[in-house]
Amino acid sequence: MTDADLLHALRDCYDPLLRRNIVDLNFVRMAHLTFDYEAPGATVPGVPPRYVADVHLTAGSSDESEGEQLVAQVSNRLAGLPWISQVRVKLLPPAFTILNTRVK
Repeated sequence: MTDADLLHALRDCYDPLLRRNIVDLNFVRMAHLTFDYEAPGATVPGVPPRYVADVHLTAGSSDESEGEQLVAQVSNRLAGLPWISQVRVKLLPPAFTILNTRVK
């Protein structure tokens, strides 16, 4: 498994509001794998390697529940991969915010 494979797996995760995958929306700021030396069987010859997935995301909006839903979706998607032993998702603040202002 490579970082490119990790990014490809994240294409199955969709923003709840915009209904497009988070990779195409450029919400993924970083996706990186590191070998998990503490995974069960990590020191046993013949056991496939397992990795820790670190993902940094930018939310599409400042809505806290939407961000939590996105983090849960990413965590669940990656936890389902047999090569992943641990998932760490960090939610970064939105890149920009749209203010609701009225012109008088």
